[in-house]
This record gives sequence, C-alpha cells and structure tokens, in this order.
Amino acid sequence: MRESGQVFFDPTGSRWTRVRRVSVGLAVLVVATLALGAPSTLTRPGTASVPVSMADPLPDLPAQPAILGSGPLVRLVRLEPAPPAPGAPATLGTQGRPGGLIARDPSTGARVATLSSAEVAQVGSGTVALQRYGRERSGSPVMTLTFDDGPNPTWTPPLLDLLSRHRVPATFFVVGSAVVAHPEITRRAVREGHEVAGHSMTHADLNAVSGVRGRWEFVWTERLVRAATGRQSSLFRLPYEGDDEESLRGDVRGIWRAQQLGFHVATQDADSNDWRYGAADQPASMPLPDLDGRDLTVLLHDSGGDRRATIAYVDRLIRAARDRGYTFATMSQAQAAVVAAPREARPDRWDRVAWIVATAVLRLPRMALTALLLLAGGSMALGLVNSAIALARHRRRRRIDPPSPEQIARSVSVVIAAYNEERVIERTVRSVLASDYPLRELIVVDDGSTDATLVILNRLARSESRLLVLRQPNGGKASALNRGIGRARGSVIVTMDADTLIAPDTVTRLAAHFAADVDGRLGAVAGVVRVGNRTTNLLTRWQALEYVSQIGVERAAQDAMGAITIVPGACAAWSRRAVLAVGGFSDQTLAEDCDLSLSLHRAGWRVTQDDRALAYTEVPEDVDSLLAQRTRWTFGTLQAIAKHRSLMFSGNGWLGWFVLPLYVSSIVVPLLFLPLTTASAIMMIHRQGWGTVGLYLAGFLLAQAAIAAVAIRVLGERWSLVLMVPVYRFAFEPLRAYLLYTCAAMALRGVHGRWNKIARTGSVTEPS
Repeated sequence: MRESGQVFFDPTGSRWTRVRRVSVGLAVLVVATLALGAPSTLTRPGTASVPVSMADPLPDLPAQPAILGSGPLVRLVRLEPAPPAPGAPATLGTQGRPGGLIARDPSTGARVATLSSAEVAQVGSGTVALQRYGRERSGSPVMTLTFDDGPNPTWTPPLLDLLSRHRVPATFFVVGSAVVAHPEITRRAVREGHEVAGHSMTHADLNAVSGVRGRWEFVWTERLVRAATGRQSSLFRLPYEGDDEESLRGDVRGIWRAQQLGFHVATQDADSNDWRYGAADQPASMPLPDLDGRDLTVLLHDSGGDRRATIAYVDRLIRAARDRGYTFATMSQAQAAVVAAPREARPDRWDRVAWIVATAVLRLPRMALTALLLLAGGSMALGLVNSAIALARHRRRRRIDPPSPEQIARSVSVVIAAYNEERVIERTVRSVLASDYPLRELIVVDDGSTDATLVILNRLARSESRLLVLRQPNGGKASALNRGIGRARGSVIVTMDADTLIAPDTVTRLAAHFAADVDGRLGAVAGVVRVGNRTTNLLTRWQALEYVSQIGVERAAQDAMGAITIVPGACAAWSRRAVLAVGGFSDQTLAEDCDLSLSLHRAGWRVTQDDRALAYTEVPEDVDSLLAQRTRWTFGTLQAIAKHRSLMFSGNGWLGWFVLPLYVSSIVVPLLFLPLTTASAIMMIHRQGWGTVGLYLAGFLLAQAAIAAVAIRVLGERWSLVLMVPVYRFAFEPLRAYLLYTCAAMALRGVHGRWNKIARTGSVTEPS
C-alpha cells in the first residue's frame, strides 16, 4: 500500500563518502595542528632556556649532593676550578683540588657564585651541588607569604580579602587545572597586586613523571596563567616540596627540569604545616616562625582542605610580624637582585590554544558531567512523574467494568504474519481461537516460509473454519499484514506476532474500547506484552522488567497524555477504516507498528492502551539475538521519528510538544556526550573515589525501583521483578550506548535495515 524505499537508505553511498571525507579532513587538521604546535607548546617563550632533549638527563650527581648557601630559592650548580688571577700561579686546596671553586648553572653555563673555603671543604670531590640562594639584601626584615595549591573558590577569596585589609602582597603558586576552573580568582589576585607563579598543571610529583609530561606540567601552567592574567613570572615551586635537606635532595630532578626551562625554583624558610590543622583546631595552636629579624619566606596553602585555621593564622602572623618590624613583599620583590619582577606578557596563539584545550579537558568534562547528571536526574524525575500519572490513570480505570462480548457487538478479525514459525505457530493459533470473544476470522499470512509453517497451518485450517491461511512470496512483515488486512472482513483488526500467546479475554478487552468510542476517531488500542519465557535465564528476567517498566509506566503516561508513540504489533487492535485511510503498514521503516501509530496521529486518530489486554511473547535468550532485535527496534524507531518529524512542534498536543522532542533529545544528547560523560566519571572516580559516583548510582537505583514498583502495581505483575532493578540499571546503559552508535552509523552509511528475525524456541509459558 506504500512505495518501497527505507528511511535513511542511500543506495549510492554518497552520504557515507561525504562523512568519511569530512572526518579524514578534520583528523588531518588536528594532527597537523598538534605536529606544528608541539615544539611551541613544550618550550617556554621569553626565557633563556637552551634546547635539551625530552629525556632531560641529569648531570652526574653524588649520592648525597652538598647543599650550599641559604635563601628561599634553590638551583643545581656545576662546580669548576676558579680561574687564577692574571699572572698568579694556580694553587691546590684540600684533596688535590684547586684552592677556589666557582658554581655555574649547568643549563646556561652562566657563572652564579664563587664558593667560600668552607663550602669548598663541604663539597669535597663533588662536581655538582644544590645551592640555596636569594638572601643578598640588607635592611629591615622582609616577610614573604606564599600560598600553594590554589586558587580555591572557597578559601582563596576570603584570604584575598584578609590580605587586602592588611595591605599585604603575597605570592600564589597556582595549579594550572585550578586556574582553568577559577580564572576570575587568579585575575583578582593579580589585580590586587599579588604575584602568581606556577605550581604544576595537576599537582604531580615532577621528580617522578616522564620528561614530556614534566615539560607539559611546567610550560602549560605558565601558559594558562599568561592566558588568564596577561602576566608572567619566572618563579616556580615544586609540589610536595619539603622543609628539610633530605626532601630537597629528593627534588633534584624537578629542580633540574625547572632550570632547563629558565625558572627560578622557590622553596621556603618556614613551613607553617597548616595542612595538618583542620577547622576544629585553634589557630593559636599553630606555632609562629621565629621572628628574629631575618628575612622569612613562609609556606602556606589556600587549597587542599579546610583552610579556616590558615586564614586565622595569617591574620595573627601579619600582626605579630609587623610588631617585630617586618615589612611584606612578594617573592620577586624580596629577591629583586636575582629574580625579575613579573612582566606583562600578551598571550600568544599557543597560550590561547592551551587555554582552549585545557578548558575542554579539565573544565568542560566537569560541566558536561554535571549537566548530564542533571539531565539523568531529570530523566529519573520524569520517570517518577510518569509513574504518578500512570498510577492515577490506573486507579481511575480500574473502577470501570469492561463490557461483555455480547455488549461490544463489533466484528473482529485477527491477522498474523508468519515466517518460519513451525515451532510456535500452532500454539499461537490455538491461543487465539480459544478467545472468549466470538471472532469473525483468524487470518494467517505465510510470508514465504521455508520450513513446515504452511503445512501446520493448512492442517489446522482443515479442522477450523474460522482460520484462513494465505500464502505469498517473502515480502516482509508489513506486506504480509497489509494483505491480511485487505482480506479481513471485521471492522476491528487485532494483530499479533506468530510466537505470541494471549489470555482468553484479551480480544474482548481490546474490542471494548471501540464499542465505547463515541466520536468514531479511535484508531488503535495497544495491548500489554509480557515476557513469556522470563524464567529461562537472567537475560530474559531482565527483559521482563524492561517490558513492565516501559509499558506500565512510560506508555501508560503517554496514554494519559493522548500521545502513545508505539502500538505494539504483537498485541494491538486497529480500526480497519483508520488503517486503510493512512495507507496501512509501511515497509519504509523497520518499526512498522511505530510508523503506523504516528501515521494515525498525523491523520487525527486517537490511540489508547488497555492494561489488562495481555499477550505473552518470546524474547531473545542470548546476547547476540538481543542485540540483533534491539538494533532493529532502535533503528526502526529512528526511521519512524525521522519520517514523521513534522509532528514535532506542530500543534499535536503532548505528542508534538513533549513526547517526540523528549525522545529525540534522549537520543541526541547521549550520542554526543556519552563518551565525555564516561571519561568524566572515570576521572571523578580516579580523583575522588567511588563516593560521589556511588551516590548518583544509588539515587538512580532507588528511582528505578520506585518506577518498577509502580509499573508492577499498574500491570498486576510479580513483585519479584523488583530484584532485577540493579541488573537492569547496569545492563541498560551499555546496551543503549551500543544501540545508539550502531544505529547512528547505519543511518550515516545509508544501509538498508534488515529484519534480523530471532530463532524461535517455543519456550513461552501458557498464560493462566
């Protein structure tokens, strides 16, 4: 009755060719951009660094390198004999070494210090040492407050408020990922006169990571600070830096990596150990450093835990230091002789690329995960709302007594399409003929079966006058149903699948709605399909809960809104006049029942559901069969929605303004964001453990259990199905992901969808 040609079918393959060309072009563009940008993104512009290999080999170090000098900065130095004064003979010191040694920066070769005789004795025969430096001023004592691990949206703003009240500048060693998350706080710190320097991208141990990862941690932190603030500092503090010589020696690799990139590595003179103090601790219990007139660089934190004690401690420290004559400065201000002040630095294109990439990787996943969790929560909330609607509908309808077959007085024909159904067809036919409704006829259309289906049907027809068997070459289910409807004499057509068993009163309940149809615009009545082989294994039990939840809640709520999208061909009654008016079943989609249901809506026919018109069907018993069946269902429904897209936002009530748009969004949103959601969830589990994700999962399980309970109540199902809720939830998401991407690929490729008929086992249990 309709022209052939499936929705999405592209026999020329031109659509898939265009998709591949665009995909390859984008891939080439991304690879070329990364290849061209790699040198720029792993070097530090504006410094005196020299080219070195990514392996960043360390100079030969003794097991315990000497630590020379004092000060809040540290560097690795190479020791060389001091050249003799012009005309003076060289002299030897202890251990046969020259009497004088100089220290050079190994990466630049610049001479940075001349060792004292005591330091020469301290290094012994070593050729490499660590040198602390930066304490070369004189005058009134200066205190430098430094804060690690921020910015933090909870603790950094009140800390900035405190520093502003005291007019105290500080140095913030920021984590790149936190800068991306809270750029406005970073900008505020710079705007209020504070110095912002690097503390790595992810707070990684820069002594342990690979060479490429190490460079990324250094360089991208600076790029992000520059992109956020337009300023650049040459200071850098390593994460996990300790306050003793053993910890300093353990940081040699990280110090060397920083030097290669031209950074000044900051340490500290006094570690507050504020991370040990929680909110309940008294700030007064945090000891102040010795305020003995020496310059001090104090290590504190503005993130990483509850920092209320830190803020109170800073207030006490500032007051005590001023009482002892201290002034305050940033690290660059206090070390002006060796560290250049932060300078204006206009972000270059790679700074902007770094910001975009970091935002995409670090910020957007969190935002997307939050949004998708809200959407998922909204979906669960919608399910609960649907449950309430379904429950109210159930209570209203159960007060209505169905009429008797004699009162209905409608001519009913049953039509079944059969293809290779020898294992199940006889039981199905006998189930229909045992109906308590006086059927006019049962028409079974054999669609070119290659097994004994036709033989069994002919045998049954010889003993049952109401059974009419039609034979046709294989043309598909839609074609077979259309032929049966064309031959049917009843005004009401009941369609069933060839493996389906019905309760004795199912036809009566379906036909009763047409008897109550006052205006004659009832186009179809959906029955309730239950899983008849649910006891076979866990997979069939899972499907039993799925059928109950979708039919008992989703379709029941759609019925209350007059917006049922799928009248299942496995158990449904149709107005023959309505079906013929819209052209019958179509072979343009694999979901011919959804297609016909939407066609009825477009033509102004009503569709409803009867919760007590029961049918029992056979569902797949293995994963391969399930995937084949669900691929057909999902692809066919996509085809039907695409075919009838004009229904959306076109005055078709709840169907056009709510149900169909919601269905489309439930496909598009996961299709686009499911990979991002999965990656974000894995990152969240890695960083925060299972706690947060576990709470969401527990919430979803509780909501699903509530929805299942309502569905069981509405459909009068077994309460034992609630036990399948955890299995249902964890199986549903992977299955949905597989189906969405498989069907999207099929649509893009323009393939001709196949029926993928599952093999029958005949394991459906007789309805009681």
